[in-house]
Amino acid sequence: MTNAPPLRDWRSFVIRLSAFVILCSPLCAFGHAIEYLTAKLTLLPDGVVRLEITADHASNPLIPDEAAALAALKNPLHLRSGEKWLPLSDFTVPKLDHHKDWSRCAPPNLPPPPPEAEHSLITATWQWQHPDDALIFTVPKGNMHDVFLWQPTQPDEGAAPRWMVLLAGDVTREIPVLPRRWPFWLLLVIPPALLLPWLLLRQMQKGAHANSRAKIPDFDSSQPQGNRHSHVPPNP
Repeated sequence: MTNAPPLRDWRSFVIRLSAFVILCSPLCAFGHAIEYLTAKLTLLPDGVVRLEITADHASNPLIPDEAAALAALKNPLHLRSGEKWLPLSDFTVPKLDHHKDWSRCAPPNLPPPPPEAEHSLITATWQWQHPDDALIFTVPKGNMHDVFLWQPTQPDEGAAPRWMVLLAGDVTREIPVLPRRWPFWLLLVIPPALLLPWLLLRQMQKGAHANSRAKIPDFDSSQPQGNRHSHVPPNP
């Protein structure tokens, strides 16, 4: 008689199989994502990252109330820094917002929920200037809340939002952040800063040249042009 596999292994298998079917299907087949934490990732200039993670404690069967929603948002994702995985709270303190606007939480091409659907949403927003060139996220192992991570696109790009489903232990690919720009005030400061040493050196050279000329004695033009300071005795 063989031992039955642990229940958590079956749950992991079912979730991963469902995720495989979802990822191989159009986004419209995904449903309303109420059983996931939705994470909207926005990349801003100068390496700034904004991450908005939302929990629904009215429609998500794994989040029965507001306290459970707040607990789910405490440690939803980790971020790689060097060789370590750090919680989001190590980068910044999140801002919490209670609302019912589902359109803020999901891609625009995701079908809207039915009119009778009720949402009680809490969105935690982290925003920070990332010190590295890329982001790598993971859902901590043992976390029961899977994450629907998506990136909005600009209107001129014309592409559908990029998205992925992350289960506990999954790791994303590298997501490059936008490069940092030179601050405008540096463009005003750097040229004078480079020019100032040259002006000071030029002024010092002029001063040294003037001092050297001041040390040369003025000769009396009435003296003969020979050796003016030597005295030759008369011939005997």
